Parts: sequence; C-alpha cells; structure tokens
Amino acid sequence: MFQQIVDFCSSYGGMLWLAALSDLAIALAYFAIPLTMAVVLRHRKDDIPYPWLWTLFVVFIVACGLTHVGHLWSTLSGAQYLAAQVIIGLITALASVGTAIAFAFVLPQIKNLPSPKRQRLLLEEMVTMRTAEKDRLIREINHRVGNQLQIMGALVRLERNRTENPEAVRILDRLNSELMKLEERHHAHSKVDYLGPKVQQDQLPLDSAIQQA
Repeated sequence: MFQQIVDFCSSYGGMLWLAALSDLAIALAYFAIPLTMAVVLRHRKDDIPYPWLWTLFVVFIVACGLTHVGHLWSTLSGAQYLAAQVIIGLITALASVGTAIAFAFVLPQIKNLPSPKRQRLLLEEMVTMRTAEKDRLIREINHRVGNQLQIMGALVRLERNRTENPEAVRILDRLNSELMKLEERHHAHSKVDYLGPKVQQDQLPLDSAIQQA
C-alpha cells in the first residue's frame, strides 16, 4: 500500500495532483488570512496603528493567493493562460513592492511604538502613583479634621472651666459631649479606612497646649 502511494506520487499524474492540491490549499489559506485580518481591522481600527499598512498586507496576501489560483487553473486545464498570469503577476508585484516600501518608511516609527508589556507597566505605575496620591490626600484630610475637632473640644473645655454661668456651663457641657462623640466616630472610621499609625501619632491631644497658651 505504501509503495503504491509512493509510486503514484512519483508519477507525472500524481505530481500534477499534488501540485494542484498544494496550490488549492495555499490559495485557501491566503484568502482566509486576509479575511480574518479585514474583520479585525473593521472592529479594532482605532486600536491598530497604521491601518493603511494593515490594508496593504491584506491586498498583498490576496494577490499571493491569486497567483496560486492561476497555477491551479493552468494545472487543471492543461493550458497556460499567459495573459491572466501576467495580470495576476503584476498585481502581486505592485502589492509586494508597495508593502515593502511602506514598511521601509514606517519601520523607524514602529520601533518607537511602546509594546503592550511596556504600556501595561506604565499603566500600573500610573495607577499606583494616583492611588498613593489619593491615600495621601485622604490621610491629610483626616488628620486636619481630627485636629480641628480636638482644637474645638479643647476650646470648649477651656471656656467651660472659665465660666461661672450655670446656663453657659450646661450648654458648653452638651457641646463638649457632642464634639467628643464626633471625634470618637471620626477617629474610629479613619482608623479603619485610611488613617495609618503615622497620622494617628500626629493627632496628639491639644488640651495641654491650649491650656498653656
């Protein structure tokens, strides 16, 4: 069986069929590849640099497929269609030379395009930087709000110790109680979310400093 296959492939008729099948397979592949490229170009045109170069590739590959169609046509018919082969050859030559020249001009620019890996790294660095900046701003806001609540509470307690009016004392006590609740809630929420140990250490009680002033 194997020897019969070898004899058939070695014969003139067998080689003609192998040549025809090879041309057919290559032509189908050449037509399938640019079809896929055209679909990708249509849906991702904004994401593909140099879409006109992509179009030149499509034309070039289709022209190469046409040359194999011409070979297959000549093989099956047993005749040489010189005019058709010349036309196909000219189309393929123009597409090939045009694509090569376009590549020669665009290659320096393509070399400078950032790779997907580089773009991903730059994006990750930007996200990290912006996240750190956001955290820093929120920590600063929490730090300032906490300090302001402490200052207000210390001032209220200072006035409470200085006044002798019972009604004023009652109002100041209630105000101090509310401020303490606000300060406790703010400290608890800040500690859970964005307030780190460094900021907590910065928010020291201000009563003694105000009293000394």
